Amino acid sequence: MPPILPVGRLPRRAARASALLVALAVSSCTLPPEAFDSDPAAPASTSPAATDARVRTVQLHLTGEEASLPVLSLRGSQTLTLAFDVLTDGGGEPLEVSFQHTTRDGRPDLLPTEYLTGFERDDITDYRASGGTAVPYVHYQYAFPNALVGFELSGAYRLRVAQRGGAVLFERAFYVSEDQAETTLAFGATLAGGDAGLSVQPAARIQPRAALGDYDAFQYTVCFARDGRIEAPRCAPEPRLLDATLFQFYLPREAAFAPPAPLFELDLGLLATNQQVVDVDRAARPPTALLDLDYADFGGDVRDAVLGVPLVAAVFRDAGDVRTQAEYVDVTFRYVPEGQRESLRPVFVRGSFNGWQSGPDVLMAWVPEVRRYERTVRLKQGAYVYEYVSPGGAPRRQVAIGQTSLYTAFVYLADPARFTDRLVAVQSSLQQ
Repeated sequence: MPPILPVGRLPRRAARASALLVALAVSSCTLPPEAFDSDPAAPASTSPAATDARVRTVQLHLTGEEASLPVLSLRGSQTLTLAFDVLTDGGGEPLEVSFQHTTRDGRPDLLPTEYLTGFERDDITDYRASGGTAVPYVHYQYAFPNALVGFELSGAYRLRVAQRGGAVLFERAFYVSEDQAETTLAFGATLAGGDAGLSVQPAARIQPRAALGDYDAFQYTVCFARDGRIEAPRCAPEPRLLDATLFQFYLPREAAFAPPAPLFELDLGLLATNQQVVDVDRAARPPTALLDLDYADFGGDVRDAVLGVPLVAAVFRDAGDVRTQAEYVDVTFRYVPEGQRESLRPVFVRGSFNGWQSGPDVLMAWVPEVRRYERTVRLKQGAYVYEYVSPGGAPRRQVAIGQTSLYTAFVYLADPARFTDRLVAVQSSLQQ
């Protein structure tokens, strides 16, 4: 398995302000409008079903490793754990989970008998109601592969959770890898447009192992994702042949990743004030947390590697069982835009708590009296990474000074015997 790095920890706003102002003055570069939103050049893919509003804090990771990508080794012994909550004051009910093999861009492509060793569907029966929390919920947990569900083909997959015979609650991507190619990553840069800064062009050097036989280099494709956002990867078109057994793939300029937007970090593992949280009311129902101001002029506050997924059990520090006694908290985000000026376009706060999606539930409101944006979002106790975006762009966007990104390469092989894309390797690497 590739090494997966945890979410970074670092000092908060007051300590960083003067240093960042100096850094911004030195860099003084802006981004093009499209960089204000995520991945405008990403290839089209079949989008997963929308998540039901009652479903919160979805996690899918290697069992026992919350900060990991959902990648299984085809012949390995590890399992993935799916965990999530459903906001309800009832006792819960069994839910149904199903599995579908897909092409690399998310389209279902095979029959279950071609990729599964067991059943296509299973029941999620491990669930329990929260106890004594201000917001009632039911916590669900499910691990796979198991005695009923197994995989005999590598590739991209999608799981779907639904009510028995009823509505779909959500979908998530995961991967099964053969680990049959040596892969190393490198990074180039290209201008994002004029003096707008540098976009990132990751490259992957691939050396297939002997077990893959004599497949032509042009049967391979490499797709890249940044910071664990795996739902819409960007794929390199064709290889450059270094020798008969060594191929190199890189993203073309038009598909390069825009310079990373500034990211911020929130730790709610303990319901108390800290470097991010300036006020907490535990007596409120539900509890409330007021965050320190986030300034566009200062950039983000994350400097280490980021895997954009929620962490819960790893950071929970209150008393009780994190699965059923962690509270849902009404968290108020406060964002001061550049120049304290209202944007002509809507502004959203999004992050690992909602799958990095922009929507009405995370639309921020402009408060003219204090010249900033605010939004209250209900979050379970845990650690989250987030950002502020305005789809379509803003006139300026500060560069994320010193922010490290984690890139992941997915190496696919178009197998004519299987009529699908096998996944032969997955590798992650840092780009400073």
